Amino acid sequence: MELTPQAVYNQIIDQQRIVITGDDRSLVTKFVKSILDSRQRKYNHFSEGKLTTIAGAAITFIEYPLRPELKAFHHHVLLLTSLSGNDLNEVKGLLDATPKSGIIIYPEENEKLKALVGKERADIQLISYKVPPHEVKNGQLILVSSTNEKFPIKLTETKNLLVLAAAKELVRKIGISSGQYYNAAALIE
Repeated sequence: MELTPQAVYNQIIDQQRIVITGDDRSLVTKFVKSILDSRQRKYNHFSEGKLTTIAGAAITFIEYPLRPELKAFHHHVLLLTSLSGNDLNEVKGLLDATPKSGIIIYPEENEKLKALVGKERADIQLISYKVPPHEVKNGQLILVSSTNEKFPIKLTETKNLLVLAAAKELVRKIGISSGQYYNAAALIE
């Protein structure tokens, strides 16, 4: 049975609601779930009309296309991935719906999004992400941490690094340390 955003909101009203939207929403969500699973962290997951994971957790990930009904979830955290087309009005509405003490995570190199997000927003934490420092050695991607530690990863396409960076910023906000993130990222396929 497909649930409306309002029906889902009524079920998760007392949980932290994290909206993940944009063209890469499914891949970001997959990476976030992999990282949390590696740490045995519970979460709920709603994807386009269905509660796909119900774990009685305090956190619910809402993976949903950029549409007007996204506002019905009353998100606490908004993670924007790449956007195609002219979705800027929808994005503006979502940004404006972010509550005080909310968090907006966005790709730093997307100039249109950066301009929209950059508007003065009182009491909202803005977090940008970009392709992380990395090396390629013998065809293998290697993440390089801020302490210059190297973590070989199983991902083979550099385009996935931006998505991995988005996942990193989100999991850091829900209690996953950098060390835990790098160790988990090395396992993602």
